[in-house]
Amino acid sequence: MAGNMATVNTGKFVGRGPTLGSALKSIRQERQWSLAEASSATGLSISTWSKIENGQRSLTYDKLVQLSRALAVDISRLFSEGVPSATPDLHVGRRSVQRGEEGFVIEAGIYTYRFLAQDLVRKRFTPVLMELHARSIGDFEDLLRHEGDEFAVVLEGVVELHTEVYAPLRLEVGESVYFDSSVGHAYLNAGPGTARIMAIASDSPAPQEAKQLPVAKASKRTAAARSKVVAGQARATRSARS
Repeated sequence: MAGNMATVNTGKFVGRGPTLGSALKSIRQERQWSLAEASSATGLSISTWSKIENGQRSLTYDKLVQLSRALAVDISRLFSEGVPSATPDLHVGRRSVQRGEEGFVIEAGIYTYRFLAQDLVRKRFTPVLMELHARSIGDFEDLLRHEGDEFAVVLEGVVELHTEVYAPLRLEVGESVYFDSSVGHAYLNAGPGTARIMAIASDSPAPQEAKQLPVAKASKRTAAARSKVVAGQARATRSARS
């Protein structure tokens, strides 16, 4: 767990929406657990559990994953105060839309996490907007690690990715990285201003074969028009060279 944990909040939902603390309290009450029983079930100390419930402590993403597994709940349950309703197929036709500053926000000192699509359960991956505050690897008690893969693209600023197996990787706006997130890792703000990334984490088992995204097919009219544009560009290029 990273050091200097800060208070949990929920962005625009402050004062009227769920927090990590209220979600954990809800789970504990549903199961009629004492703090001691909750501690025994999850491995979190009584003090830590109490501080989280009271909004005095937060958890990084890898710890949230561990906690959801210990509680045998979908990670989205940690962002809500009620039991999600079951549907025959939770993936068919569903969608979640976030606008502006919406999303479930956790301030973790080293990072500010804004979890997207937090209303959906059993997601195949977890999309998170992250603002990076740490500027030194010494800001972390330990590198973060969780099962699965992680993809990150830089939205703002300069980012440095540290891992257990590679030299530090410097990334600028528009650049991205995909890696095995079971390897210890940490993102640092390596520029003078704000640094933000979009991270997508998946703890799903690796597929037997690589999956390819279906390629969109243009209509005949669009394809014909595009062909004329490309042909015109090619003629212009040849003319410029001659």
